[in-house]
Amino acid sequence: MKNEKCVAKPFVKWVGGKGQLLEEIRKKYPSRIEKYCEPFVGGGAVLFDVLQKSHPDEILINDVNPELINTYKCVGVP
Repeated sequence: MKNEKCVAKPFVKWVGGKGQLLEEIRKKYPSRIEKYCEPFVGGGAVLFDVLQKSHPDEILINDVNPELINTYKCVGVP
């Protein structure tokens, strides 16, 4: 396999998702993200963007939907 960059993207479409707003949201990111906490992860657009750009040391995601969280666990998202 060539030196190809692996790009992780949201794998579910979520009502109220932030995918279309990422350009504006990125402007608010700090220069370095060491810890990332997402209380309502939903489709994970911001989560996956932060993972690609900042590689935080600690990640905590949550959502009120236990089936969604179980899905993230099954696919190996922190």
